Amino acid sequence: MNESTDRGMMKWAPYQSLVEQGKYLAAMMERKSRVPRPLISSDRAEEINRILLDYHHEILKAKYWENGHIYEEKTLIRRIDAQEQKLYLESHPIDFRNLINLEYA
Repeated sequence: MNESTDRGMMKWAPYQSLVEQGKYLAAMMERKSRVPRPLISSDRAEEINRILLDYHHEILKAKYWENGHIYEEKTLIRRIDAQEQKLYLESHPIDFRNLINLEYA
């Protein structure tokens, strides 16, 4: 009988040999990839405000922070709500304080 047995792919993934370990490692990697909310300068804030005041349904490139990650998308703005301090994009709303950059695409 052959004393050495092949364990298949398990030998190439020793830390994910159990299902629970895979879920835990994925959650740990997600937590490590998070970044704190970046601060923007007053000049950048004024530029974003100017773009929002002059907005006439052009496609914009919005860069924003959400749940520890930075996202960027080209989109139209459906609505600007100054009272709630939210910017409603085509897909979802963004808080003004999470907006990092806004420019014409």
